[in-house]
Amino acid sequence: MSGLYSVAAAVCASAVIVALLSHFVTDGGTKKLLSLVMGAFVVCSMLLPVVNAVRGLSADFSEIAEAQQPTADEEACNRQILAQTKANLEAALTDLLAQNGISVRRAEIVLALTDENRVIISQITVTVGEEFAAREWQIKRVTEQNFSITPTILTEQTNE
Repeated sequence: MSGLYSVAAAVCASAVIVALLSHFVTDGGTKKLLSLVMGAFVVCSMLLPVVNAVRGLSADFSEIAEAQQPTADEEACNRQILAQTKANLEAALTDLLAQNGISVRRAEIVLALTDENRVIISQITVTVGEEFAAREWQIKRVTEQNFSITPTILTEQTNE
């Protein structure tokens, strides 16, 4: 709003100056030349505050863009949220497979961020013992049914 006030003040001041100068000049040729110069002066005096106001707006937009950038605290919080989400999903998968009689040694889920700041599951790796290797189809079915992704299944030998 102060930009509008400065434009109005500049126009009023230049109009007063132009009126005073045109009152003192009586010669026809000089008066036309002076009118041309005064017209240019009025136009410039109106444009200068407008240009300054536009520069001020562009500076405000850059401050808004900088404010939207995530801070270090927000990024640390996002990493903690992703880590907790990963742990929760891994526990859920382990529990789902246990409900189906399959003991899992490890369930690893890899999360990824999309361009729209959405979290997706990009990969699931399930590690089972040799005793559950024959039930690979069931592990895939349960995982696909609940997580909509086909897992990679690894078999570890039992250490006896």
